[in-house]
Amino acid sequence: MRIVTYNIHSGVGVDKVQCYARIGQFLASQNVDVALIQEMDTRSPERSIEDDVEQLCSGHFAQLIASPALQEASGWYGNAVLSRYPVLSKRTLDVSQSGFQPRNIQEVVLDTSLGPLRVINTHKGLKKQERRKQFALLAEYLREKMAGSQIPIVLGGDFNEWQFMTKAFKDIHQVLNENPVRATFPVAWPLFRLDRMWTSFDLKRTAEHSPNISSISASVLKTPETRQFSDHYPILLDLA
Repeated sequence: MRIVTYNIHSGVGVDKVQCYARIGQFLASQNVDVALIQEMDTRSPERSIEDDVEQLCSGHFAQLIASPALQEASGWYGNAVLSRYPVLSKRTLDVSQSGFQPRNIQEVVLDTSLGPLRVINTHKGLKKQERRKQFALLAEYLREKMAGSQIPIVLGGDFNEWQFMTKAFKDIHQVLNENPVRATFPVAWPLFRLDRMWTSFDLKRTAEHSPNISSISASVLKTPETRQFSDHYPILLDLA
């Protein structure tokens, strides 16, 4: 199973071209099964929401599960999950902080080839004080999920944490296992690990939450396409 987390920058590449179709076609060419998308934007009056969704699905993904942070008359902006698998449940948890741009946590439980899988997709704030509160809410949410369910978890997103020696993820590390990769932003000269992925399973020991998973690998997906399609590189997580 191939899972990607990708901040697609509203579909606008470094070449200033807005195109969801090429992103969707690229994910299909990589045989991605699930994509955690940040900065999906359907608010343009020049395009329809239906066309945006269809282009990003690209005939490859069965559906797009939307998790708007901003909702306007012309469309929405926020997170989304692309999936080739059926959806068992979905939920959006608002973690917005007063005075800052709305943010949320998106949870989707999928009926996958490896059994039920809980994917959690999020995009954190730009300011340190809002991120710290959002990280605390996320860690609390994860503890509740781990205590109440045996379904494996994959967490991914753009966490906007640019500090190199940060302790911001201490609470999350107590709950999940990070799959560290190199810097993802900006694509021209990657310096910052803004994008990250965690799992509830650790294959170095007996994993309570991974009965069907025998191998896992994570990497920054650097290709000629991803150097152009967004200002972030995606992260690819392979499970078997």
